[in-house]
Amino acid sequence: MSVDSPDDHLKFSHGNNNAYGGYEKTAIPAHDPEITETDPGTPMGEYMRRFWQPVCLSEELTDLPRPIRILGEDLVAFRDKSGSIGVLHRHCAHRGASLEYGIIQETGIRCCYHGFEWNVDGTLIKAPGEDDNGERLAKRVSQGAYPAFEKYGMVFAYMGPFAEMPKFPEWEFFHTYDDTEILSYNNIYPCNWLQVFDNIPDQIHTAQLHSPTMRVISEDDDGSYPSTAFNPVFAQLPVMDYASVRKGSAMVFIAGRRVGKDKIWVRIGDVILPNMTTHAYADEDGREVRYFHRVFMARWYVPVDNENSIVFGLRMFGPSIDPFNTGDKSQCGYDKADFLDGQTGQRTRESAQRMPGDWDAVTSQRAIAVHAMENPMREDVGVFMNRRNLRQAVRGDNPDARPDVINQRANAGQRDYVYGNNTVLAIPIQDNRDDDDLVREVCKKVLEICEAGDAYEGNERDIFIESALKDFEKSYVSSVAAE
Repeated sequence: MSVDSPDDHLKFSHGNNNAYGGYEKTAIPAHDPEITETDPGTPMGEYMRRFWQPVCLSEELTDLPRPIRILGEDLVAFRDKSGSIGVLHRHCAHRGASLEYGIIQETGIRCCYHGFEWNVDGTLIKAPGEDDNGERLAKRVSQGAYPAFEKYGMVFAYMGPFAEMPKFPEWEFFHTYDDTEILSYNNIYPCNWLQVFDNIPDQIHTAQLHSPTMRVISEDDDGSYPSTAFNPVFAQLPVMDYASVRKGSAMVFIAGRRVGKDKIWVRIGDVILPNMTTHAYADEDGREVRYFHRVFMARWYVPVDNENSIVFGLRMFGPSIDPFNTGDKSQCGYDKADFLDGQTGQRTRESAQRMPGDWDAVTSQRAIAVHAMENPMREDVGVFMNRRNLRQAVRGDNPDARPDVINQRANAGQRDYVYGNNTVLAIPIQDNRDDDDLVREVCKKVLEICEAGDAYEGNERDIFIESALKDFEKSYVSSVAAE
């Protein structure tokens, strides 16, 4: 509104006090430290440290040490010449020089300043200034170190109390299909870990942020489909549901979509404590019947510190998991993603403004999102369900969310199962039945069948779930035929 006369300002109206209320909204409350802060000694930081966490990609380990920062700790990661992985406190225990300038040895690493050599477990190998090369010193001095190893191009470390170290979980998606190749990638986020994690159970954003209409079209736009958008079927607003599962140590978000007149597509994803998600195949379009089509991606949301984080992901490639052959292996690696544009901060600001993606929306919520300023709506239930699970875990209110309980299957040598999958059933529209209610009923039944599958192990679980889904599908076909 332009102002051309002294009284034109009277055209602005405060209305019911909601309009033009900027002055009243300048106060910014404190962030929520209980579930956002992860430095040593914080409730969430101590909880996360009881689980194996990815700390860097294997490709980051060269002939030079890699300085990293994880959970507020300055560390250095390296692969010594024997192939062992070291994740050590960055500053040498002798006089504090950074081991990022160290020289990698056949065994361990040598500090550049005074030549102290440290093994990957932090024990002192040699101290050149000592008459006995440090043999006596080694009995009382060590470098802070964490157990670490490589898997599928990713380095995992355990940063908690050594006596509580669990076995690494053998997730079922490592073994789902015989023709699967697993590659790793990461995305660097200059913001708190939780808002990146929150983005996943926030289902409505897939139909808004990832809609083909969420863009500003420039004059030279070529009319191509937006690279930040899911396919048109995926981008439609689904029937959404959520459930806390595994006794509150995880939750699932469920999206049900009617495809044509004769199919219902159910997509389930896992949000697992403390900081992991699974994702069913993102290029599914629901046109073909599928039963329990499994995870094509798993991700960990790892705090660097309270205002920075890294998403570490495993991507599955192969004919079984990627039936449309849309994956691009060349886009896996450091700060890359092959499934949607807008997952990194590498685009120009104008590109991000014209076609915003996850990175842009999530990082723009401030360095640490302020929960006290949020105004939730109905479909935010997934975000708040996950936050509730986190709070109950760090407070000790849910005994089933204790790290030792969550790690029971791993410690027993059993695979950890997830519910993430795409299922497309041939269930037609029914006369005199609200279709959204029907879709919601099917979503709940698919989850119920997946949960019932937990009574079985290995291939028997897959066989049970697929058989039960087919029987459920037939029950609808039979009922329609009877009418």
